[in-house]
Parts: sequence; structure tokens; C-alpha cells
Amino acid sequence: MLDAADGQLIVAKLEKKQRSKNPAPPFITSTLQQEAARKLGFTTKRTMMVAQQLYEGIDLGGETVGLISYMRTDSVNLAEEAIADIRALIAEKYGTNNVPKEPRQFKTKSKNAQEAHEAIRPTSVQRLPEQVKNRLTAEQAKLYDLIWKRTVACQMVHATLNQVAVDLNCGSDKNVFRATGSTVTNPGFMMVYLEGVDDSKEAADDQESLLPPMEEGRPVVLDDISADQHFTEPPPRYSEASLVKALEEHGIGRPSTYATIISTLQNREYVTIDNKRFYPTDVGRIVNKFLTEHFTKYVDYSFTANLEDDLDAVARGEKDWIPLMNDFWRPFTKLITEKDESVQRKDVTQESIDEKCPDCGSPLSIRLGRNGRFIGCTNYPTCSYTRNLGDDNVASSAEPEVVEGRVCPKCSSPLVIKTGKYGKFVGCSAYPTCKHIEPLEKPQDTGVECPQCKKGAILKRKARSGKIFYSCSEYPKCDYALWDAPIKESCPDCHWPILTLKTTKRRGTEKVCPQKDCKYATPYEGDPNDVNGPA
Repeated sequence: MLDAADGQLIVAKLEKKQRSKNPAPPFITSTLQQEAARKLGFTTKRTMMVAQQLYEGIDLGGETVGLISYMRTDSVNLAEEAIADIRALIAEKYGTNNVPKEPRQFKTKSKNAQEAHEAIRPTSVQRLPEQVKNRLTAEQAKLYDLIWKRTVACQMVHATLNQVAVDLNCGSDKNVFRATGSTVTNPGFMMVYLEGVDDSKEAADDQESLLPPMEEGRPVVLDDISADQHFTEPPPRYSEASLVKALEEHGIGRPSTYATIISTLQNREYVTIDNKRFYPTDVGRIVNKFLTEHFTKYVDYSFTANLEDDLDAVARGEKDWIPLMNDFWRPFTKLITEKDESVQRKDVTQESIDEKCPDCGSPLSIRLGRNGRFIGCTNYPTCSYTRNLGDDNVASSAEPEVVEGRVCPKCSSPLVIKTGKYGKFVGCSAYPTCKHIEPLEKPQDTGVECPQCKKGAILKRKARSGKIFYSCSEYPKCDYALWDAPIKESCPDCHWPILTLKTTKRRGTEKVCPQKDCKYATPYEGDPNDVNGPA
């Protein structure tokens, strides 16, 4: 075909259809979490932590100012004075032709929305992101910029696009290719902001194929022909953005609980995150199996959503809370008692397979141990036969997995993934000649500068025992370490550059000075799960 085309395609047919695209509504909690995950790579927990800082106030040089409105809200409404300021700024900055005749009004989609607050917006749209950037951390600046752009765009005119479909002849009218895409006639709000999408089969508007200007009968330069075949694929795994969207669609939880739900999944190690996607752990699979088989009613989507409706009815004074709690609690506790007596641990942690033990002839089963799932004999402890799940009895001789694109910093030998007493780690393939090792999971940056050496950053690390701690990235040159998550706030009493978040049963979650001689402590008003550090 390339030879027949002789380096060009002929435009045989060209179709154009004009359509309008309206801007997305201003942010509510769930949409802010989704967009921050898509565009900034923030976890829901980090999004709420940074938003809390912007809401509480930033020192802009002599005064502390809250830069955004309250960030836990279901409402897409904006105050009239805010809309007037936004329209004035659009006219001044982008031209009067980008201001619609009437202010845009948006409707809340959630049936249980609590609209006591406005949508999330800048407290003053006149504080441009570039003007306050120098007073903010990198994360604060990114999130403020996102909120500012979304707020301004929601009050701009629609965008006008041309949907284009073109038939291209390759050498003759028997070889026809069809291309679809779009051209922008009037960008409107798109010059400021465009909402992202999750795993859509259709291309996102900001990633749509932009076709060059074409006319029927005219040639188009052909670079190459790519022969790709697409097969039916399973649904993509959840990302934080798509999980929040699913929780919202099913009516599960509240804006203030999405980050907590996701943090709980990670903190209890029910899931791991790989390439920003959730993957269930062995423990997560077992817990899911147990709950879906024995507590089916309580893990059904409709149960949580219906309970939310009942609790809303209590809040409105339409129902009495005591009968509601009785209706829930009595059958629930009865079911727990029944399952406690009838279900054994092995019923959940073991899964029978159609294979006999090579040592004693008893059935084998997939079992859960402290190091994950494995295959073992059901005649244990009389028979102690075990093997790794997925092994074919010769897997022990398999080559270790090589870490692509990396070599040992000490001897330049390839790095490989090894398994030791405390799980997987990265080590030098030249061992024992070279004993270089490093953790498989890189420590997470908390974004807080080390107060001791003022050169490194405080990193979230995991000890061999599994316990989380925080230490300087300059170790061993700097040995500064903490057991509690640091935050970038100086102590008002002793002026130490950082504070830590600590939770106790008696006092709850507090901001505490890490210096032993300083007794400063004050209640923390943000998300209590912030004590776990970056997710």
C-alpha cells in the first residue's frame, strides 16, 4: 500500500459537524479529588491535606489569608458576588466576547447532597495563581491553580468544535481509510481549563485527534501505515479518581469520607498501588471473600446508600434514630455471633484445589500465611508439604527478575529483585562480591525539609519490623528521625521549623512539637488520617 500511495493520500470525502461543549461545574469535594488525581497525580488524602492548608490560610506577606472556600462540600452553587467578580475578571483578562449573557447556574446531581456551603472556589478570583505562587509550596500552588482555573472556566462561554470525518484513498478508491477528529472553531472556556476523564473508550477532548486543514480532492502527506488490531479488554483497574467517582455514583460515603475510605484500604494492606492502579493483596482477597460470602447484605452497594438515606431522614427530623439503630444493630450482632460459631478460619483462608499431595496423597489447598498465599497439604501438621503458589516444582531455579534500565551504583552490575526474610528487595547481581541493596519501594517524600541539616527532605520509610518512621534523605550524613508524620509548620513556642501529627486515645489527633523540651500541643482540625503520612 505504501508503494501504491506514493507518499500521499487523497481526500475523497470530508464531513463536518459543528457542536458546542459546555464547561464543567465548579469543584465539589469528589470532583476536586478526581481532577487532582488525574492532572496532578495527588492521592485523595494529599489533596484534602493541601486543600485544608489553603483553606486555613497562607501568609501573603504581613497577613494570613484563606485562599479557597470550605473544601468539604456537595454544592456546585457560587455566591452572587463571587460570580460577579469572576465575570468581571473574564471580561478584563480574556475579553467580553468570552462572558456569557447570563451567569451560568449548575445543578447538583447527588440526591443526598448537603448544600450548606458553596462550591470550592478562590476566596478572591483576583488573586491570580502567578501572583501568590511564591508564597505557596509546590503542591499548594498546583492545587490553587487547578481550583482557580476551574472556577473561572465555569463562567465562560461554551467552546465550539467541528467534528471531522474524512475518507482517504490510498493509491486507489478501493483502499480507503477513515480518520475522525476535531478542529476548534472557538475555544471559549477551553483556553483556560478542560476537565479530564477516566479510562473512557472515547478519547478525551484534550487528547482528541486534531486533524490538519483538508479539502476534498486535495492530497495529504502519508508518513506511514500502522496495522494495529484491537481486542475486547476487561475493565481497567480502579485508580483513585475512578474509585471516588464510583463511590459517588453508588451513593456510598460523604465528601469528607472518600479519602478516609481509600486510606483505610491502604493502611490495612487490603490493596497495593502500582502505576496509580489498585491491586488487591492476598489479605484483601480473603477479607473480600469472607464479607461477600457471609455478610452479603452489608457489603451490597444498596445497603450503604439506603443507610445514608435513613441517616439523612434522621437529620431532617423525619425519623427517630433509636428505632433505626435497633433495626440495624440487632440483626447485625446476631449474624456476627452466628458466624463466630459456625465459620472457622480455614473456611476463609483455605481454597481447595484438584491436586494431591506428592508426599502423603492428601488433598492440597491454597492457604494464607504470614508471607502471602502458598500451596500446602490439608493433612498438616502430620504432613508439612508446601510450595509457592504458581511454582511448578522447579520455580526455585528460576532466574531472578532484572530491574530494567538500572545498574548497581557501586560496581555497575545489573540490579535484580530478590526475596529475603523481610520480603522483596533490590540487590546487586554480583553478590556476594558486591553487597549493595536497596528497598523495592522507594521512600515517599513528605515535602517537609529536614530541620536539622536543612539540606535533605523528610522521607516516609518502613522499618524491617514493618513499622513506619520518618527520617532525613541525607542519611547517614544526617541522622534526624521521627516516629510521627511531620507537617510544614513551625512551633509557635520554641520556633522549631516543623510540627508532627500524633493521635492518642485520651487527647485525639494533635499537632505536637517534636522537641523533647517543648510541650506545645494543639488539636488538629484536618483529616485524622493525615497522621499516617503520605499514602
